[in-house]
Amino acid sequence: MMMLKTEQEKLQKLANESAKPAETPAAANAGGSAAEAKASETPTPTPKGVSTDIHRNYAVVAGTITGLSALGWYLLSKDKKTEELQD
Repeated sequence: MMMLKTEQEKLQKLANESAKPAETPAAANAGGSAAEAKASETPTPTPKGVSTDIHRNYAVVAGTITGLSALGWYLLSKDKKTEELQD
């Protein structure tokens, strides 16, 4: 938990630093609070390699489940050979 808190503080600090040079008095008085403006300008950071497309995420999960099910079905459907005693 402590790690997440420090990361959020770092991100907020970076957002504040990057917003200050771009902020002008006319833009600051355009309406709304400064916190709302900063929140709308900075997108939520996502780690590299993580998809934000929910449909793609569902497709990957469904494909994985289907593949594992097919593999299980194949492995369980093999005929089990038993030795029969011949007279």
